[in-house]
Amino acid sequence: MDIIVSASIMSAAVAAWVAVAEFGMKVLAEQRLQRSAACEIDIRMSKLFTELMWVAHARGGSLLSEKAVEGLFEKGAITQKDFENVEELNKKLQACVIKLPVGLASQDAAIASIAALGQRYEILREPAIAALNSLKSFKKEEAERALRLLGEK
Repeated sequence: MDIIVSASIMSAAVAAWVAVAEFGMKVLAEQRLQRSAACEIDIRMSKLFTELMWVAHARGGSLLSEKAVEGLFEKGAITQKDFENVEELNKKLQACVIKLPVGLASQDAAIASIAALGQRYEILREPAIAALNSLKSFKKEEAERALRLLGEK
């Protein structure tokens, strides 16, 4: 009878130890998953922050007009030989690029958003300060106002 009781106690102890070990492994796995998710969020947020910088710098993107490129080919301004020198080809194609404008309201909103994001997310604080200091060269008043929100001068 003592052997059965001892075996039962030993079995319960082993089962408890296994359960605690499994729980610890699940906790570690959950922590790794949370760190991984936080890293992904940081990367996505940084990417979107960088895209916001395009608007703040009044860069709305650009389009290459295929019709204009065709016209350059038809007139002989671009030939097959131009494809051997990419830099020269790029210079010629610049005449076919249409720059898309960014409105002042969008630009100012982007600058304010940079400051707000820098305040809210520690990971974006330093990039926001660097970005706003860069923006001072052409949007001085707005950039300085945004830097004050971040506690910078």
